[in-house]
Amino acid sequence: MNELLRLLAWEWVNITLEYTATAGWARLSRWGATVAGVNLVTHPVLMLVLARFGYAPGFVAACEGVVLAAEWGMLCAVYRGVSRLRLLGLAAAMNVASYATGMAL
Repeated sequence: MNELLRLLAWEWVNITLEYTATAGWARLSRWGATVAGVNLVTHPVLMLVLARFGYAPGFVAACEGVVLAAEWGMLCAVYRGVSRLRLLGLAAAMNVASYATGMAL
């Protein structure tokens, strides 16, 4: 039970960080819900993969690259009329915010 609560707390922190890092310049409709949805797909999978295969820096970087690509794709699917380059910047900012915080913790 404690592990589940820890994972839920970290998911909340992750969503909050990524939303806060991008909300000021995203200015897209439903941005909060989109950030939460994207994270609820990618973050638990990332945590499971890392728990199973380890936290070697190169492996973590590769996994983060896959997460970035997946989140960018999801953002492009939700915001079809928005520049893909802008959405890539938002996806990158989201991932840098959560990765940097995770490394600091």
